[in-house]
Amino acid sequence: MSKRWFEIGDEGWARVASSRPIERLILEAVQNALDAGATNVSVDLEADRVIVEDDAANGIGDPRLVYTLFLTDKASDPTRRGRMGRGLKELVASGDRAIVESAGTCVEFDDEGRHVRPSTRERGTRVEVFRPLSDLDREVAEGTLRLVIPPRGVSLRISGKQLRRPRTVIDLSSCELETVIVENGVERAATRSTLITVHAPRRGEAPHLFEMGIPIAPWNAPWHCDVQQRVPLSQGRDLLPERFVLAVKATLFEAMMHRQLGPRELRADWVQEVLARWPLRSAILDAYVSKVLPRGSVLGGSVRANDRARQIGAHIVQAEAISTGTYLALSRVLETADDYVRRRSREFVGEDVEPDETQQRFAESVRWLARRIAGSVVRIRFFARDPSDAGLLEDATTDLEARLISFNVKSAIRWNDVLDPATSGVVLHELAHLVTLEHDHRFIDRLQFLGGTLAKLLADQPGLGERLRRGDPDR
Repeated sequence: MSKRWFEIGDEGWARVASSRPIERLILEAVQNALDAGATNVSVDLEADRVIVEDDAANGIGDPRLVYTLFLTDKASDPTRRGRMGRGLKELVASGDRAIVESAGTCVEFDDEGRHVRPSTRERGTRVEVFRPLSDLDREVAEGTLRLVIPPRGVSLRISGKQLRRPRTVIDLSSCELETVIVENGVERAATRSTLITVHAPRRGEAPHLFEMGIPIAPWNAPWHCDVQQRVPLSQGRDLLPERFVLAVKATLFEAMMHRQLGPRELRADWVQEVLARWPLRSAILDAYVSKVLPRGSVLGGSVRANDRARQIGAHIVQAEAISTGTYLALSRVLETADDYVRRRSREFVGEDVEPDETQQRFAESVRWLARRIAGSVVRIRFFARDPSDAGLLEDATTDLEARLISFNVKSAIRWNDVLDPATSGVVLHELAHLVTLEHDHRFIDRLQFLGGTLAKLLADQPGLGERLRRGDPDR
């Protein structure tokens, strides 16, 4: 593009600059000082001015960098914070008057225009912007500025008070994240390996996402995360793309899963965001499930499958209690209740067993009870099945469609006493399933009815109990 195609309207530029919060404008000057390699930086907020001063070795070498919009000397380096060539100019434009004095050069802005003159300053830069600041302006600005995480060995003072670095929790190296680079004069997004430093927030601080020590935005993760390269930002440097924030959260989640995150922390909203919206590795999902969900968890399916899955030892993760994204993520490592029931039902079939004489008498009593109190004709089957790996031993099962009740000969059922409390409980339970396989109100009502009917029969017919135990109730 040819030079001098455009000119700038000072009033419009000042209006745009003044619309940004003063703390964001001051941060522009602070990041310039850090990019210049300063070891001492101070910010003073007075009722009528803002002063930012540093001791960088060289100061601002070219005075045009102070007043030429979008002119920058660091656009190509993604490890330097500035890139747009406008931050310092916006701070200057927000004031009524300003003085930028650097090593060798001083640029003054006043009602008469811009003045460039030599400076006797030997190192560093002092930016003094004259503008009224209310007590609230200064309080809010100081609160934001105190979030800054200065590099190690750098002293940062805010209104005379030295800022301390927060405690470092962990350094995460080789994190692949989006950054901003300049190639052939064109700004582009690129993926680059970088370091993320995780800090514990200082007392009273809300966790934030940072760009090389400069706070960008608060977020709902429990730590400060400082990305050690440029991050993709809006023009106001205070908005991040949602995809980038999610990528940082996913990186944090994967790294902290085995270190800092317990079952309670893993239920936090930011973790659920990652589960629902980020393609996590199966190993991470397995680790999450093992920490958060009870052993034997399955994803909820149909009502009948859920109920049957509970009967044979599963814990149901209700589908309606989690987001669709989380359900889909967990389905990569968890069975659904329907699949679980199909698989375990095959396991619980067991080997057919020919009943002995005592078991035959028991079967005859169960068939009689089915006819008399349940109004059903049933078949009885015996099978042998050891306890599962989880220690679950199923006493009996009912096939509603086939009208078949199967009893496990390895259970604790007393074959010689169908009216034993535990044994009769199993029998009545299976007879109630001849109405419904679910454990709903219909099942409960049926079970209560069968228990009451049996109690009345035993009361009305003296000797019935003994005949049931012998297996000849009709005699």
